[in-house]
Amino acid sequence: MKKSEIAIVVPAYNEAKTVGKLIKKLVYAGYKNVIVVDDGSHDQTFEVAQNCGAVALQLPINRGAGGALRTGFSEAINLGAKIVVMMDADLQHRVSDIKKLVEPIVKKKLDIVLGSRLLGEKHKMPKTRQIANITGNLTTRLLLGINVTDSQSGFRAIRAKALKKMDLKSSRWEICSEMVGEIKRLNLKFTEIPIKVVYTTYSLSKGQNFKNGLKTLARLLAIKFK
Repeated sequence: MKKSEIAIVVPAYNEAKTVGKLIKKLVYAGYKNVIVVDDGSHDQTFEVAQNCGAVALQLPINRGAGGALRTGFSEAINLGAKIVVMMDADLQHRVSDIKKLVEPIVKKKLDIVLGSRLLGEKHKMPKTRQIANITGNLTTRLLLGINVTDSQSGFRAIRAKALKKMDLKSSRWEICSEMVGEIKRLNLKFTEIPIKVVYTTYSLSKGQNFKNGLKTLARLLAIKFK
């Protein structure tokens, strides 16, 4: 598959320090359709994304990772992408792993590939992230009836046709579990592959932690029993 048929969706909230570096790495690697959704940031995230050549979208208020991703997904589909990759803006995900995520969709005709931080060689996930991940995995299995090793991973590749079928409503991090639930509901073909994550002081200040994990649990319960 041509890289021009792949769209990279990056939700970004106050990521001016890192989002420009990520965009440049993606463009250098040949990915031209880079969609950055500025989620109501208070810094220069939007301007940096524009200046670095991304398709920059700006939300007037902070809608959360889920809201930003859903906005980016819609734009990717409008651009005619055949595969949509979601990844974080804080440089914790490696651009070189995108190929590993996309290949099973192309070669094995899968619908979605989940990047897992807990597969392959010994991981170095901090304890706080491990606890949040275990909580998320257990919740996803009990509430949504599907078991995966890394339900909270924000690094995934999805066939656009499958993405169009998903009924995603979440505004925040629970969208990761909600997407896994959609795999079961729609009987989508999927796999997990190991990814390497670069943890820094900056990246650890973002994303999931135990407190956010509890919030995710509450929101998933609301979705399940709404």
